Amino acid sequence: MDTISRQSPVSLQIEQLIEARAIHLNMPPWRQVSSSRHGNRLSKVRGRGMEFDEVRHYQPGDDIRCIDWRVTARTGKTHTKLFREDREHPVFIFLDLSHSMYFGSGDKLKSVFASELAACLGWNAQQLGERVALTLHLGEQAHNQKPAASKTHWLAQLQSIVDVHNQQFAALSEQQLQDPSPTHNLETLCQLVKTGYQVHLISDFYHFDKAASLHLQRLASHNQVFAWQISDPLEQQLPKAHTAMQLQVSNGNSEGYLQPDNKAFRQQFKRLANQRQQQIEQMLQQARIPHQHFSTALEWQDYA
Repeated sequence: MDTISRQSPVSLQIEQLIEARAIHLNMPPWRQVSSSRHGNRLSKVRGRGMEFDEVRHYQPGDDIRCIDWRVTARTGKTHTKLFREDREHPVFIFLDLSHSMYFGSGDKLKSVFASELAACLGWNAQQLGERVALTLHLGEQAHNQKPAASKTHWLAQLQSIVDVHNQQFAALSEQQLQDPSPTHNLETLCQLVKTGYQVHLISDFYHFDKAASLHLQRLASHNQVFAWQISDPLEQQLPKAHTAMQLQVSNGNSEGYLQPDNKAFRQQFKRLANQRQQQIEQMLQQARIPHQHFSTALEWQDYA
């Protein structure tokens, strides 16, 4: 099943985040990072968290406790066992629930789609027995939770997504919608994340500035980091209009109108949107972070 039942296009219920565990995602490829925790280093001594990798000819300095006597007897030459580190990879999910994520021109807000994605990634990690931690980026503030592996803990984190999401949406009309850079919250994330972790960044990335970019590079230098961008079609291009029409938009405090029947305005809108997207992709490429783009115009079965 790659569908989620939504009771509302703008609010969350815990049921839809539980249903997200049935979503199948194509994960981006992993890359090697400079990490002593990453499970690709061979050792001549078997210890805790080690799994057998291969047998090779004995070399001076090898631990005699690791000699494979069966292979040695069969071949007449001394062989030793090598083991591979098999360490856990705690998963941190950075979910952007700042004001720009509460936008949608179709049947769901970006924040709703992003929350479902966060739930899906968390379920995948939880089913693998990894510890999962959650950071909710709310603009100037953030909710940080420590990693834990229990299902009870993960369900509590899902409930926190629901509660914070709906509180943020309810407060939109009471706040000035100015999203600051996530620099401070990314700096905190860098302090929480140790070497060799897996980090998922879920955002529209519209407010990631140069300072935030430096923190992304720092995160990605010693961890596996993935970027999941959520956007809405109306943010990329205005619909063509053959007759005079206006699109009403609101920031929660005031309202305005867009004029898609104006060709010059439409072209400028698209040019600026393309420029913004290029800057986001360049920022992620510089940090060597794999990037996947999701649109609220599609559903989860379209990405299966």
